[in-house]
Amino acid sequence: MKIYLFGKIVHVTNSYLILDHNGEGELIYVPNASRFIKDEVKKIFISNVINEYNKTTYGFDCFKELVIFEDLIALQGIGPKTAISILNYGWENILSFIAEGNKEKLSEIPFVSAKLANNIIFAYRDKYHKFLTKMDSEDLTKIKNQNNLSKYQSQFEETMKMLGFKTQQIKLAMNQIDINENIEKCVENAIKLIGQMQNETRV
Repeated sequence: MKIYLFGKIVHVTNSYLILDHNGEGELIYVPNASRFIKDEVKKIFISNVINEYNKTTYGFDCFKELVIFEDLIALQGIGPKTAISILNYGWENILSFIAEGNKEKLSEIPFVSAKLANNIIFAYRDKYHKFLTKMDSEDLTKIKNQNNLSKYQSQFEETMKMLGFKTQQIKLAMNQIDINENIEKCVENAIKLIGQMQNETRV
């Protein structure tokens, strides 16, 4: 059973990458595809999901992310696509939400109902709480930073929506500016960026 593949990333899209592994192209579906960089030589942890129609390979940046994926698809009502959608919110965030029993945050994720969020927490809360206690300080710091970033992003999005900006404009701005605790400055930078993009479109 293969746990990971090592090779060169030759192509990246919004939902999958192609890895050159031993001269063969492996198409691998991944959460948060923007993390993966074209031409980077990298170890990709994998899970092969096989049904009567086909075999699909899903890939992950680290072993912990793979474990969470495998746990999620073991639950009734969660297929690989839903599990990937959940992990798009960051494995660190998902691990924290489940360990803390944060049903509200899990329920905000597309395709995750309140009932499904409850089932996830019931199944894995104790396991992930123990998981957190055994993690080293570097990983815990990363989780804390991810949680803070998620909070800042939510505050930023809410502020931009209140100012009348469209979702597409907000997403474009978020992809190009650093979102941090200074929400007022982030909004100012976003407005400037959106204005520049609109001016370039008119030219």
